[in-house]
Amino acid sequence: MTHDGDAGVPGSLARVLAEVAAERAAQDKRWGMQELPDGTGGGRTTAASDRARQETETAARDGALTWRHVLAEEVLEAFAEADPDRLRAELIQVAAVAVKWTQALDRRHGPTVAPAPGRFRAIVDVHVVLLRGDTILLARRSGTGYGDGLWHLPSGHLEEGEPATHGAAREAAEELGVTIDPADLTFAHVMHRAPDRVGLFFTTGTWTGEPYNAEPRKCSEIAWWPVHALPADMIDYPAAAIANILGRIPFAQHHWSTSP
Repeated sequence: MTHDGDAGVPGSLARVLAEVAAERAAQDKRWGMQELPDGTGGGRTTAASDRARQETETAARDGALTWRHVLAEEVLEAFAEADPDRLRAELIQVAAVAVKWTQALDRRHGPTVAPAPGRFRAIVDVHVVLLRGDTILLARRSGTGYGDGLWHLPSGHLEEGEPATHGAAREAAEELGVTIDPADLTFAHVMHRAPDRVGLFFTTGTWTGEPYNAEPRKCSEIAWWPVHALPADMIDYPAAAIANILGRIPFAQHHWSTSP
């Protein structure tokens, strides 16, 4: 699926990435290929990362979250990593947040690309229902700015050019540290959430590895819950989707007005 921005809204992702590529070319022309030490890791950088994370969580809880909070946390988390693989992953997140912030700035000046009149562009997310006997695995969100403190299914946005089952397997790996063969995922439900979200839900009882909280900055805990006794403090739409899956209802609409 192609779109103007990473959330299907004005603020062209392609435009920003093209400008980043041009800036990188200019840097290479001036400085050449630079091989410098990382200079990351250590107690002081870890303490700074922890402070940034706490500041971000407090701002999110108080409804005062800003792009500065988000980017500062990502940068300082990168500074705290000494392992090259982990550092690389953190730097990718830094770059992604910086690009997203730039898109947000572009949107303040109006759409950069006008969508075709009347053409609907959905944001697609994928959800993984891990089943173990008569229990289901849920995660409690934390520090994300959406649904923090509430239970949710492992989930995330489908990436451009990514098959839905591969996206679901990727999210399970990122959030729970488990490996799922996309072929082992069974489509169970689709939910159209007002005004622009389409959620795809997949079930599986087969994976490799023991699930654990692989994203502690986005999740405070994970737990197995009986499928017929879900927690009361759960985000409403995944709770409704699970009920529909148990009832073998393949499709539902959520939070749409029933008035004509």
